[in-house]
Amino acid sequence: MSIRSDSLPFVLPLAVVTVLLATTGSYLAFVAGFVTLGVAAFFRDPERISNAPDGVLLSPADGRVLAVQESDDGHTRITIFLSVFNVHVARSPAAGTLTRSAAKGGGFAAAFSDKADNNARVEMTIRTPAGPVDVTLFAGLVARRVLPWVSAPTELRRGQRIAIIRFGSRARVVLPAAYVASLREGDSVRAGVTPIARRTVEQ
Repeated sequence: MSIRSDSLPFVLPLAVVTVLLATTGSYLAFVAGFVTLGVAAFFRDPERISNAPDGVLLSPADGRVLAVQESDDGHTRITIFLSVFNVHVARSPAAGTLTRSAAKGGGFAAAFSDKADNNARVEMTIRTPAGPVDVTLFAGLVARRVLPWVSAPTELRRGQRIAIIRFGSRARVVLPAAYVASLREGDSVRAGVTPIARRTVEQ
């Protein structure tokens, strides 16, 4: 399993501290080493392959489903919570054209709280034949930054890496009207692997 190069500004200083503590014989070297490995593990980026058929949307993030609900315009909205133990590389739920990617300012409420809807975030819109798929990646209490890896306009593959969210966070997908959710609150999901919705209407 690979570790993203994004980890270097965090891991290298911790590794240096660990080595320095180890040379002094301090027991704190074990603590520093554990923290170093934990931070490195946060940036892990496993390969993902999905056998889901066409007409299925995949989860954009690892984590647990917080809510599956109707948005104000009648579209289904799926919200996912990522803990610090989840993989934080986000992936495109659909193949299509990224037509919008916008960073929005905001607060840093705990990602499992409803207040997190007003957190700093990156909003993306993917144009598909069945309609737009909106993906929002939120910062959280610990996660202080979303780093997008793609910019509009870009052609995306389903399951393609699109961003990383540093530490605990939140993701949301708003489905086109032609799709129906295929999971429930409390379900565990994996980015680029777990089906979250299926197409029911041909357009």
